[in-house]
Amino acid sequence: MDNSRVNEIKKEDKKAFKGFFIILIISTILGGVFGSTYSNLKEVFGESLSSLVINILEVITPFASLALSILVIIVSTIVYTNSRKGYDLWNQANEDDNSIDRIEKNLSYLMLIISVNQILGFFFMATGGMLLPFDDINGDPSMLKANCFMIGFILCFVSTTLIQKKVINLRKEINPFLKGSIYDMKFSKKWIDSCDESIKMRIYKSSYKSLKCVSTTCLILFLVSIIGYELWDFGIVPMTMVIIIWLVQTVSYCIEEIKSSKVN
Repeated sequence: MDNSRVNEIKKEDKKAFKGFFIILIISTILGGVFGSTYSNLKEVFGESLSSLVINILEVITPFASLALSILVIIVSTIVYTNSRKGYDLWNQANEDDNSIDRIEKNLSYLMLIISVNQILGFFFMATGGMLLPFDDINGDPSMLKANCFMIGFILCFVSTTLIQKKVINLRKEINPFLKGSIYDMKFSKKWIDSCDESIKMRIYKSSYKSLKCVSTTCLILFLVSIIGYELWDFGIVPMTMVIIIWLVQTVSYCIEEIKSSKVN
């Protein structure tokens, strides 16, 4: 390596170190402030905040999945119907590719909506099982709450599967080279293998962006777990779970990168 390249690397490191040093100083100051005010924070945000969150979840959990799923079904029906009509018109009129790009973008937003609803469905299923918020104001079992909870749980996952099937099948019509059924356990592999280079590149870029976002989120949750250990008696399990997720996504990414470099 020539000296000019070495100097360029040193200059780049020196420039980046300034920002890194500033962040380090700010983090140290914030850590000191938190440590000095810890007792006050525990008094203000300790039991009162956790109790508030639990009370809110007890109220909304029996009805949350049902309400969200109905809303998602309505939105999905509108978006899918418009996309279906748009594709049929494009097919007949042979319009420009901008129309197809808009349709595919709308379908991507639709996939985002139903994916978020599915994740929230898992969340409310778990909170319902842990909190058991199915009593009325008199403390007696409420069949209304229990039925809404069960119907919402079923509706969430059935609607997610059916809407995904509609979206995937429409995308396969738009892009005839795409393969795979949503009911196939190896759908993801078949779908990726059938994608052309431009779609694969979008997926790879999105995956890397997702990797960075998850890493940042894991760092934040790690800090929250440490704070929660004292403020809300989290125990060591939340921090352990965050570390496991962090390790899995980091190690899996590095292993796949090594495999790809060997192939190339």
